[in-house]
Amino acid sequence: MRIYVSGTFTSQARLRPMADRLRSFGHDITGTWLYEASKPATLNTAEWNSALADKDVSEVFAADCIILDLDGESTTGGRYTEWGVACHPHSLMRRYIVGGKGKDGVFLTKAHRRFENWDELLAYFEVNHAVY
Repeated sequence: MRIYVSGTFTSQARLRPMADRLRSFGHDITGTWLYEASKPATLNTAEWNSALADKDVSEVFAADCIILDLDGESTTGGRYTEWGVACHPHSLMRRYIVGGKGKDGVFLTKAHRRFENWDELLAYFEVNHAVY
């Protein structure tokens, strides 16, 4: 399965091992933002942000599943935009949420399942979605 892991940019280091664990179950990770480099000097901030937004949206569309990590405070709203993309009408994408106790909203009801933490999600994936 192709999986997009969505979270705050400041959570990159925390989420990389989770993505690596999903890879160990035989999945591909489409979200390259987890390994994003700094803005190249040749681009201004607006150009860089536009390019990142286009890339992230295309990577969400390339996925079969999105995992929305709700821990940490969002500074850009990107993870919610990515979730919205995954919830488009007629989407067959699997949608899972991790963490975010007390965070609720109308669009979060579109999750197929919520998990308290990554250990719970990874245990679920190992049993229900492993393809090794």
